[in-house]
Amino acid sequence: MRASRLWRLGGAAALALLLVGCLADPDASVVAPPPQDGVDVLETIADLRLEPEALALGGRVSLVVAVPDTLGTLVLGLDDALTVRAVRVDGRPVEILRDGDALGVPVGGAGGVVVVDVDYDGTPAAGLYAGEAPGQRVVYTDAWPDRAAGWLPGVHHPSDPTMLDLTLDVPAAFDVAASGVAASDSVGGGRRVARFVLDRPAPVYTAAFAVGDFDVVEGGAAAGGAVPLRHVLLAGERGRAGRLGRTGAALDTLAALLGPYPYAAYATVQVPMRYAGMENAAAPFLRADLYGADAPVRNAVEEVNVHELVHQWWGNDVVPADWRDLWLSEGPATYLTAEVYRRLDGEDAGRRHLVRMVREIGLEDAARRLVPASLDDPADVLSATVYNKGGAVLHLLRLTLGDAAFWHGLRRVREAYADRPLSTAAFQRALERETGRDLSGVFRVWVYGEGLPALETRWDGATQTLSWTVTGDGGTLDGVPFELFVRQGGGAGRFVAATAGSIRLLGADAPTVEPVGILLRVE
Repeated sequence: MRASRLWRLGGAAALALLLVGCLADPDASVVAPPPQDGVDVLETIADLRLEPEALALGGRVSLVVAVPDTLGTLVLGLDDALTVRAVRVDGRPVEILRDGDALGVPVGGAGGVVVVDVDYDGTPAAGLYAGEAPGQRVVYTDAWPDRAAGWLPGVHHPSDPTMLDLTLDVPAAFDVAASGVAASDSVGGGRRVARFVLDRPAPVYTAAFAVGDFDVVEGGAAAGGAVPLRHVLLAGERGRAGRLGRTGAALDTLAALLGPYPYAAYATVQVPMRYAGMENAAAPFLRADLYGADAPVRNAVEEVNVHELVHQWWGNDVVPADWRDLWLSEGPATYLTAEVYRRLDGEDAGRRHLVRMVREIGLEDAARRLVPASLDDPADVLSATVYNKGGAVLHLLRLTLGDAAFWHGLRRVREAYADRPLSTAAFQRALERETGRDLSGVFRVWVYGEGLPALETRWDGATQTLSWTVTGDGGTLDGVPFELFVRQGGGAGRFVAATAGSIRLLGADAPTVEPVGILLRVE
């Protein structure tokens, strides 16, 4: 997600990342229309000409769309700052219907699969931006949640993923990186024409491109050589590719847990954008200054990359049914990042990530419902709730079910919902079906409930004994083998089983206690 990992970077550093950037108008937005029942955009074929200096583009986009026979007008999202020159349905010109950021396309109620061609041009009010890197200008898109409507007509909702075939015509001095797999690149007549193909559906908000002066470093391959890896870096920055040297190991780790990587290749793209990362399909954008040694977290760019890599399975392949279900994208990306580090760097590395996951969420975000009852704006759900609380719920489900059942269930759900929208209710039903367990209590308290259970701690200095109890959890933590991180003074600390109920310590100082991966209010 566009703000992913900011709270993992912590405090002032996260705020700095939010404030630094060079967007033409960061507050401009697009209000794309909601999806229509029965409409399914199967493929998006875009042939666009971009003038980076003017932030202007134009061309033709062809949408292959399945529509119900009851539909008279197909409604697409497209920035009203763009001028629509022509619309055709199966080659036949139709009336151009505009209403703000909505483009109506008369389809005549025929039903079936139609091809809609939209010719347009102009300077988008949102979605297309310029950033400054040392010695160069980089132009890039920011598509979340519906800013792709600033440059691409379509259904801008996570429930309607689409395949993408993007051809971009730019001045020859610019290189191109984009969602999908690089299919061709040619230069002539002072122009460069680059084509990228995404052969599996992904949400429109993961469609993106960037143009600039790039160096490409081949990163080897993963999945037994089946998935080529490459790192697209700003000119002069190719030496930073080493910070992403474990990309193949992370991909293989996730494939072993979740099933085969969904796309034909994987690339990372260094972009001078405001946000830490964005999970563009098969080619995530990573914040440029996170590659440096002075980043706010040691090798921060690797951690962001792992998060966006998880999204290729959860978020891009399995898509949320609604913005209210966004935690099904951001929760797995947050939690499985910790699991990748556990498997690559050892048990304690994973534990430290889990401690940080629950430490860096405020009480207000932790107490909020994971699935809001209603939602007016997708941006309203973008908080540490869907990231950190979503990750904590997955950790609780894992401890409740046991490792074997949890990983089996998670993989089976991913297989069943590949290229399909997944709601929270459907996730619960599928996980219960695969594991044979009733998870209603967990979902009632931790997903749909408000407030936060308490970890009540007691320190007896005379006997140097720490004891604790959990209240307000509705019994969902009874017997669940979660851990606590206990530390005295400036000591290294230790991990202890919460089921023990108490522990004798050596020092006389009152200890600090933090749950490992479980959200509790410590009292």
